[in-house]
Amino acid sequence: MYVDVPVELLQMNPFTAIGKDGFLITAGSSEKFNTMTASWGSMGVLWGRNILTLYVRSSRYTHEFLEQSEGFTVSFFPPEMKDRLLWCGQHSGRDHDKIAQTGLKINYLTGPKGTERVTFKQASLVFSCTKAAVLPLAKESFLLPEIDSFYKDGDFHTIYIGFIDSILSNQ
Repeated sequence: MYVDVPVELLQMNPFTAIGKDGFLITAGSSEKFNTMTASWGSMGVLWGRNILTLYVRSSRYTHEFLEQSEGFTVSFFPPEMKDRLLWCGQHSGRDHDKIAQTGLKINYLTGPKGTERVTFKQASLVFSCTKAAVLPLAKESFLLPEIDSFYKDGDFHTIYIGFIDSILSNQ
């Protein structure tokens, strides 16, 4: 059962949770959605709102769903779920049924405009977000040459900035 967590009471280290543990980005609806593992992202305040920022390569299947959806979820999991996150990161939803393969249990949330968002019952912490801005990341933006090494194939990220609508803890 999920309970709302006021942002003032949120206890997590974003550097560990995002960069080391990883998370699932999920976009779409109950009819069709996709989820992907990520370990790049950021949290903060922008335009007077709490935000979560995602970086998704245009080649990723989830990118299509993020482009079409009004929002998304970011789901963090307990350590014993690490193997499932790894599997979701190594396989495309274009070719595999990630839910069937991993045993993830779907849970639907309602966004502020009444739209459905998808997360998972096993998630320990979920951020439900409304897309506020979408920005392409271009090579011309890089000021340091070492950043180029992340894009040798030219598959650049799209930046998705989402207003955090709710933070839910699985109790």
